[in-house]
Amino acid sequence: MKRRTFLTTGLAVSTVATAKAVAPALVSQSLPVAGAAKPAGRLRKTYRIMWDQNHGQESFYNPPMDPQKVAQAHMGFFERTPVDAYVCALGPDCGYTVSYPTKVKGMEFIVDRFKQGAKLGDVRFWRHAENLKRLWDQGIDPLEVQVQEARRLGIDFWFRLSMNDWHHSDSEGRIVRLIGSRFYAEHPEYLIGEEGAKAWPLRLAQALQALQDYAHPEVRQLRLDIMAEACERYDVNGFLYDFMRVPGYFKFGEEEKHVPVMTELIRDTRKILDRIGARKNKPVGLAVRVPNTIGGSRRLGLDVPAWIQDDLVDIVIPSTFFAADLEEDIREWAELAPKTTARIHPAIEEAYRAGHTGGVTRVSYNPPILLPLTQDMIAAVAARHWRNGADGLYLFNWFGTTASYNHDHRAALDDIGDALRLRHKNKRYVVMRTDHAFPNCMPHPRQIPAMLGTEPVAIQLAVADAVVEAGSRVKSIRLFVHFTNLTVMDKLEMRLNGEALKCLNPMEPGAYNPSFTTWQNYEVPTSLVRLGSNDVSLHVIQRNERLIGELPIEVQDMELAVEYWYPNGPWEPAPGFIPRT
Repeated sequence: MKRRTFLTTGLAVSTVATAKAVAPALVSQSLPVAGAAKPAGRLRKTYRIMWDQNHGQESFYNPPMDPQKVAQAHMGFFERTPVDAYVCALGPDCGYTVSYPTKVKGMEFIVDRFKQGAKLGDVRFWRHAENLKRLWDQGIDPLEVQVQEARRLGIDFWFRLSMNDWHHSDSEGRIVRLIGSRFYAEHPEYLIGEEGAKAWPLRLAQALQALQDYAHPEVRQLRLDIMAEACERYDVNGFLYDFMRVPGYFKFGEEEKHVPVMTELIRDTRKILDRIGARKNKPVGLAVRVPNTIGGSRRLGLDVPAWIQDDLVDIVIPSTFFAADLEEDIREWAELAPKTTARIHPAIEEAYRAGHTGGVTRVSYNPPILLPLTQDMIAAVAARHWRNGADGLYLFNWFGTTASYNHDHRAALDDIGDALRLRHKNKRYVVMRTDHAFPNCMPHPRQIPAMLGTEPVAIQLAVADAVVEAGSRVKSIRLFVHFTNLTVMDKLEMRLNGEALKCLNPMEPGAYNPSFTTWQNYEVPTSLVRLGSNDVSLHVIQRNERLIGELPIEVQDMELAVEYWYPNGPWEPAPGFIPRT
């Protein structure tokens, strides 16, 4: 089958100094240019979009599944799209069990545990195991089905391994379920443990204490062994170590001491993959998914710059944990590897943490919550990544958005694979909220929430659209700001790059207003918006005196929407059109 050809655009990297963690990414001022000047590397190719399938679709289909359904369920997304690498889990959320009869001591075949009566924990795991059991009873290997389907579609096939995981146990970490293993259950001495995690904030400590400690050689060897077995058994193009599932590998304060240990793990992996590749007469790549800053990776004990300089890894995937970072700055990664063979593929996750409910009003449905990325948000973060030097993109957890959010991200696939296709697409740039989930490796704190007073609050927004150059293609630019505790008695001043903005929906005396939150929408002249960093400033001019000292005005969300006229932007009926039957 002939695959669609997409432009391959390399992007010049900005020489501006790396922004602080709390500030958004800047963007390169140069336009995309064709042909990235990087050495070919052992893979001799650059992927446009890598698709992460960290949980097999067998959980989402009632048994039985036949081979055609297995192929369709996992790869029906990809026909005629720019996805050119598929990264498959060895097992559901794979950390300790796999979807084939393994010989690795410490790993277990999920069907064996199913037959032995392991706790399921979720009806979806019954579906998953029952589907695998029925397929294997017929002599059908569902992973091999996926390998063959990838070959039919012309897509490279990779395996992935969660380097630590928590899906296998209950919320207290006491019951090891179907996708756990005896290696985990019978070796509590291998855990980071309560004592090793207690110095972290409580929420993080509770998560890390149930993870395995990579200071133990046995923990590292298990990962090496399953990686080697899978790459020997199947016709793969590469293997990915996912250090973001779940990010924590050592007892508190011991991360730096064990940096050489983790580099040795990567070096040993490289040697094994090279030996396998030599026997199979083909290169086998190594990718790593790591925190989205170099400093955050180091705080986990991961010296990724050394891995790049020593030519140990082929692809580096700067990423977050679960919620997307829509201000992510990859320039430091791009600047780290311009003349090396390593490719930088920033991840775009499925959702983001919002201070609103997406228009749904329910009792006890209170933000912050995870909302699915809109197509405009995906376009914005992808455009920024391309301008800042990304070699490709990595899509994490997109396979499950229909089940999790009743939302399908696939409509964005055709556009995000190339910077030029994104150039005049609608975009929505989002300021990130502070997320306390993993301060051990993620940027923290962020720019909002922010309390307002008489002194200006400064917020940066990085924009990848050259809107002045786009001219009359631009339909509108709006700044949307979500406030709590704003009343009709209050007056605010909002400025962008030093110029005051007009509010399009000021509060009206006597108007219906049942909520304690409100969105204010500001008109933004095209001439004010810079390609790169933009400075938003806002402060209180007049405050409702009765609320002073008790209910402060706070910024909960901020979004800049750039819209283009059709046919660059979406089609809309002509003004005045009224549909009739």
